Amino acid sequence: MVNEGVYGLSFTALTASDGANRVEGLAMLRGGRVLGSDPHGGVFTGRYHYDAVRGEAVIAVRLAVPPNGVLLTGLEAGPEGLLVDISGRFAPAKPVSSAVVDVAGAPIAVEMRYVGPLSAGPPSAGPPSAGSVTGPGAA
Repeated sequence: MVNEGVYGLSFTALTASDGANRVEGLAMLRGGRVLGSDPHGGVFTGRYHYDAVRGEAVIAVRLAVPPNGVLLTGLEAGPEGLLVDISGRFAPAKPVSSAVVDVAGAPIAVEMRYVGPLSAGPPSAGPPSAGSVTGPGAA
């Protein structure tokens, strides 16, 4: 079973000996879909399903690297950017699950940490009260 919700991610290039090639990210899993990003502008979208026989989540995403972006592996995206297909199998995160995935021919260790469920929507706080500050220029 896959816990739908928000996951913190850590990506580490296995060729890095000093840990300098490590990036954090965030992903949301809901209804068989994955959406996530990293702090350098990489965005990934894809799908997941649960393999009950093996007890693993099977995740397949397409990473969109921004123009002139550089992957942990050292691969440069160039002026047009880059699309990279990535897939992996992860045991349920309790609280952390990890796997090694192939990213454009290089191994990357991925850790998924379950943060919590997605809420059904923002809590209803009602309209602002008179005299409340609601933004620039508010009295």
